[in-house]
Amino acid sequence: MYPWVRRDREVSVPALILVPLVASSITLIAAWCTTGSRARRAIGVAIAISAMLVPWLLPPRPALYRAILALVYFVNVMRIVDLALSRAQWSFGRRALHVASVVDSRRIVRRAPRLEGAALAGFVGWQLLFAACLYVLLTRTPETGALHWIVRWSVGVVAVYAAVSGLYRFMVVVYGALGFECPPLHVMPARSRSVQELWGERWARPISDWLGATFFRPWARRRRPLVGVLLAFVVSAAFHAYAIWVGLGFFSGLTMMALTFGYFVAQAIVMSIEQAARVRRWSPAAGHAWTIAWMLALSPMFIEPALRLLM
Repeated sequence: MYPWVRRDREVSVPALILVPLVASSITLIAAWCTTGSRARRAIGVAIAISAMLVPWLLPPRPALYRAILALVYFVNVMRIVDLALSRAQWSFGRRALHVASVVDSRRIVRRAPRLEGAALAGFVGWQLLFAACLYVLLTRTPETGALHWIVRWSVGVVAVYAAVSGLYRFMVVVYGALGFECPPLHVMPARSRSVQELWGERWARPISDWLGATFFRPWARRRRPLVGVLLAFVVSAAFHAYAIWVGLGFFSGLTMMALTFGYFVAQAIVMSIEQAARVRRWSPAAGHAWTIAWMLALSPMFIEPALRLLM
């Protein structure tokens, strides 16, 4: 039995079903509202943000489920913001479909449904790797000492990388089966030659594209790109930290929430340093080493909160 699936009195199956339905209904109301005047669109965004509070109504366990729902409703907020900023006059059905899509619906192409065999194989492979990491974390990690943390965080890095990579492979499979072709979603982040390349061009593209369009590019047009980068990372830090907080609890999750927020703020600082150092002009090997070194050095700030959701 997995540790996050606990059959005790803290788990309420009706609540696990009803609470997401409530939040989804709130999101649909937000999609209906987000059209027309600026005031009405602002109200729609506010309603969508309120749905992010709903996971607090869930029982404490499973913690991972609470955190995932918080992330899902943030993605809904992203899509509601798209509607608020767009000048397109969409029907309610079209707006609802946009909000329900993790990938920006304006960037997917309709085609005949098909099985994405390569993506499915990748999904299975990443999940096998994740399962192997989980096995090591649960049964082979030393109980105490420095080796405990070295093994825990090292294996945790691989586990999180595998889980996220597998998730995006699965999304390609789902969209393909529904008859849609997606833009690149997750482009081999381990090959990055700068921290900026990792976050801006490779890792979780649906999120980074939205952050770029909503925060970075508007400020870059004003010749203040650094402000846009900082805003994008603050927003990213806030929603990741919020998911950790929701998952681990109002009081018990505060420390891990702060650690997660600090991780993403640190990434923005590193990107400022590498811009000054012109890392993009370094040799591929040097840039790759720089990126991997920073990712591993800062990883405990994110990996430890993530592992506490799992274990």
